[in-house]
Amino acid sequence: MPEIAAQLHSLVDEPREALNIEIKRWLDLSDKSDQCTVAKAAIALANHGGGFLVLGFEELSDGSFRSHEPRPSSLDSFSQDVVARIVATYAEPAFQVAVTHVARQADGATFPVIQVPGGHRTPIMAKKGSPDQKTLIAGRTYIRRPTPESAEPASAVEWRDLLDRCVRAGRDELLDAIRGVLDGRGTLPPTEPSEMDRLASWVSAGVVRWRALAPAPQGSEPVDPPGTYLVAYQIEGDLPPHTLGDVLLKLRDVPGYTGWRPWWVPSREGIRPYQYDGAIECYHGLDGKRTADPAHADFWRVNNHGQALLIRGYDEDSYADQVSQGTVFDLTLPIWRIGECLMHAAGFTERLLQEPRRITFMVKWTGLAGRELASLDRRREIYPGHASKQDELTVSVTADSDRIADQLPELLYELLLPLYSLFDFFELRKTLVDDEVQRMRSGR
Repeated sequence: MPEIAAQLHSLVDEPREALNIEIKRWLDLSDKSDQCTVAKAAIALANHGGGFLVLGFEELSDGSFRSHEPRPSSLDSFSQDVVARIVATYAEPAFQVAVTHVARQADGATFPVIQVPGGHRTPIMAKKGSPDQKTLIAGRTYIRRPTPESAEPASAVEWRDLLDRCVRAGRDELLDAIRGVLDGRGTLPPTEPSEMDRLASWVSAGVVRWRALAPAPQGSEPVDPPGTYLVAYQIEGDLPPHTLGDVLLKLRDVPGYTGWRPWWVPSREGIRPYQYDGAIECYHGLDGKRTADPAHADFWRVNNHGQALLIRGYDEDSYADQVSQGTVFDLTLPIWRIGECLMHAAGFTERLLQEPRRITFMVKWTGLAGRELASLDRRREIYPGHASKQDELTVSVTADSDRIADQLPELLYELLLPLYSLFDFFELRKTLVDDEVQRMRSGR
């Protein structure tokens, strides 16, 4: 048996706690308090240098462990995706975990074991707090301490140990990279998290929130539209302090080019923006609109650190009287929709900072598989048969905010070229992008 497999089995065959092993009873991972219990343990283990979190055991008075009863009828709620979403929601920076369901040798009973990696170059802290603001507190760092327990560093020595581990992780990674360069095996990594890493973490947390606003019935798949496009951007560098109220005023002032503009700020009760978890949030997908009218079921978030996120369904899926949902992808709409998002970032940056900044963009399309390129308004001729086999695509680009307007056709062409190629190698022509950008700007 491989070494890691033997280690996992020993955790459930002979459960014990140590600095790198934490054991918990069965938890309800749909409950926020229990989510925070898992998050706190994972953060502490990550800061310790890695370890394991084992679920399903209770401690006896003599320090031994036995199975915690009652057992859940299914372990589906202890999946990799569920635990990963919890870590992405509560840990900053987020990190990957591995979830394995391990069978006990004595009776075959299965228990979830969460493997937490170490080797982080910065201390992991809580991004948000628990409902009681006691189990987990936003902005706090947790480590493993003797007893053992997961708790905040209580002395200068414990802080020094944590920081030393982070320094060693960065040094070891750098030394390994140098060896790789000398051996011709690789290149040097960046010395600190990239802008794209920060943006990806923001996006991950936003997707978790979007899913939480349309929870699925017990045991069912999430209630999602047939496909979505996600646009996120991040203004680089430090920003002067702004309240969320001030940010909302700036958002209202950004002009749009279409009737249903991105990051639209409505005033009607029920869909107007609200504050949630340190960000402005807006959701239009109530009353089944998320699947019945995906193009107008927007979810967006913006914070005062220059980060914005928009998730929206395809216009094509809101024309049920013309085409079946999930079957068509319009030839020109991506140029308009993504173009307006790029222009929004430029306008928002100008109003927020009154100076140009570099902006990092991420765009993700989902639900592409099986769709065929078409022209819904019949302005463009296109031969049938250009269908996508791939379901998702993520692209990114960076641009200076004060040059986006002038470079919009070029930026869009760079972003959209790999998207259109998915549709049976369809060749996106630059002239098509130029023409549609001109139409968008003229309001036609």
